[in-house]
Amino acid sequence: TKRRAPRQYRLSTIASANQSTLSFVKLSSKPGRCSTTLHQTCCGRLFERVMVPVRPLEIVLLTDGVPGHYHRGEAVAQAIQRLRETTVVRVPVSVRTPLRGWMLSWLLSKAVSPETVLKLAYKEKVEPSRPDLIVSAGGNTMAANVALARLTGAPNIFFGSLRRFDPRDFTLVLNCYSFDTPHANQVRILKPTPADPTTLPSADLDHRRLPRVAGLLVGGPSGEARFDRRDWSRLETLLSETRLRLGVEWIVSNSRRTPASVSDMLANLAAERSGPVKRFIDVRTSGPGTLRELFAESGAVAITADSSAMLSEAVWMRRPAISLRPKSMKLTDKEREYRQWLERRNLCRELSLADVSPDAFASALREIEPLAGNPLADLAATLAERVPFLFREEPAVT
Repeated sequence: TKRRAPRQYRLSTIASANQSTLSFVKLSSKPGRCSTTLHQTCCGRLFERVMVPVRPLEIVLLTDGVPGHYHRGEAVAQAIQRLRETTVVRVPVSVRTPLRGWMLSWLLSKAVSPETVLKLAYKEKVEPSRPDLIVSAGGNTMAANVALARLTGAPNIFFGSLRRFDPRDFTLVLNCYSFDTPHANQVRILKPTPADPTTLPSADLDHRRLPRVAGLLVGGPSGEARFDRRDWSRLETLLSETRLRLGVEWIVSNSRRTPASVSDMLANLAAERSGPVKRFIDVRTSGPGTLRELFAESGAVAITADSSAMLSEAVWMRRPAISLRPKSMKLTDKEREYRQWLERRNLCRELSLADVSPDAFASALREIEPLAGNPLADLAATLAERVPFLFREEPAVT
């Protein structure tokens, strides 16, 4: 009998930013001989290896202008970029004052057209493009996220609490807090940041497992924390005493919420010869986004407890993190549970400014076990598991 010719396939290597995806494509005819292809036989079948460029994944990142929100969206985009090439288009959105929360979720639940929701709810004209993915964080971006997804048919990812929005309106929901209404498309993660901690040097610790240099992130009054003069005085004392008794030098950064008098006090400490503050990063002159040197040089980081975003960033950067709590502080149940979740994992400790001491500071540091892996890579793995179609190139069979 006449022997049947073996089936022929093309093996396409799809190149992305950090990995290659292989796919087999059936050949309609025998591959031609050329120097740019690699022919090989597998199980008696002929294959041709061809480099096929992948179109970058276009991500629309909705931003409300709040760094604590859009940095979460940037982290999602950065994690995706570890697995494939992306282009990120930033779209600013700001909700009209009367239209907030429950009203926007109500409009979307009543099948109001997405074009109408975008026009009524937002000051900007949100132009519908054809993105491959929509990403956002922060309550004021939720309605735009859902409306654009409905309008374009693109999958969408949101980081944060859904409040009255339906989880089924999102492809994936990420949150650092526990969920009120658990759903299959919701995943709890550490509050993310777009920075890659593997780019930092290892923490410099002495024989006592204490840092030679520590970082301090200073916030200020917030909706959950109130600082009085005694709190700031105790913070100043802690800097001086840890320098004298433990030999720890400090790199300190303030924030936009830090009272001017406290920033001036920190600047004066930095000006002292042989004082406790090695360097003061003053956002009043240097601006935001200048903390890389603090994390790079610090073997541990202390954070005033008004901000879980700063606490989470220190944990994310794989530094032992200590939260310094003022006397007057009232957290929401969700926020309290999130911080306890971090403490149960031994990623941080909380100390009261009222009775903190160098010994208590050193003892707390020794109890902390920083993250061993790369949280940005872990986020990428979560995305690959939950939304695999974003990373899968379907072969075109001929």
